[in-house]
Amino acid sequence: MKAIRISRTGGAEVLEHVDLPNPEPAAGEVLVRARAIGVNYFDLLIRTGRYRWMPQLPFVPGNEMSGQVAAVGAGVRKLSAGQKVFVAGYDLGNRGGLYAEYVAAPEDAVWPLPEGIDFDEAVALTNYQLAWLLLHRAARGVEPKTVVVLGAAGGVGTALIDVARLAGADAIGVAGGGGKCAFVKARGAIAAIDHRAENVVERVKSLTQGRGADIVFDHIAGKNFAEDLKLLAPLGMVVSYAVLGGMPEGDLFAAMRANLEASPAVRCFTMHTLDHWPEPRREAMEQAIEMLASGRAQPAIAARLPLAEAAQAHRFVEERKAMGKVVLKP
Repeated sequence: MKAIRISRTGGAEVLEHVDLPNPEPAAGEVLVRARAIGVNYFDLLIRTGRYRWMPQLPFVPGNEMSGQVAAVGAGVRKLSAGQKVFVAGYDLGNRGGLYAEYVAAPEDAVWPLPEGIDFDEAVALTNYQLAWLLLHRAARGVEPKTVVVLGAAGGVGTALIDVARLAGADAIGVAGGGGKCAFVKARGAIAAIDHRAENVVERVKSLTQGRGADIVFDHIAGKNFAEDLKLLAPLGMVVSYAVLGGMPEGDLFAAMRANLEASPAVRCFTMHTLDHWPEPRREAMEQAIEMLASGRAQPAIAARLPLAEAAQAHRFVEERKAMGKVVLKP
């Protein structure tokens, strides 16, 4: 089979399009033939050697695959050949391996999909799973009337807008450039703020009649992370789920005390918190599948590229050109 492998860390050029043996399903496993593969930002972190939980190299990356059951191993009872399914890296112990034409996976780690879910859209399920967890678990205790989504044009950002809307909250998206802002508005945000041209704090305050947002979802962090605190309504929370812009500078606790009138909270979240706590993760995936199957949410697909062009897909994400999910087609 064809697969993408890295033998060293570095730029997109380290992604090798290689031939590997076809896997065989062991007892209790199914063989899944890929129809669509998702590109996740954590794949880029692994490729560049910046991921906190780095695997041993050589490594086949990939954490999102939709496809069909091609064969079943002995003892498999719930899945059958030809069935539409989804495989998430989290359910495989974060072992990767999904940038490939086939994968063998334990039956209990494979999600059966309703026929109404498109293969390409299905690879966004982990985005919706994460978005659901960010809103309903990471930000628990906060009533979400208004939320601010940074990076709102990306795969997780668009999912957060959908999940917030379905929870009855107004979402304000923040993105860079007029094109992305128009896209964010079209995705259901009540407003889109161009951080390149507007003062985000002033615009959020204006849009909320001076109250601020109940939750700010931030995957960037960086030196200006403390500015998020100025966006918060009383008893609001900043949920930080990545640090793509690097670690914050300065004394964060001092910044929180400087915004004490809001009694602000900050939570740092990673899916690895749930590595040995599967119940919330499974609940969130069930919610994600229901959202897509019912049509209440429709993932945005930014681009579809052949598996052999995984390097180009990574560059597309790194250059922040993607509006929605980038999909590899085997």
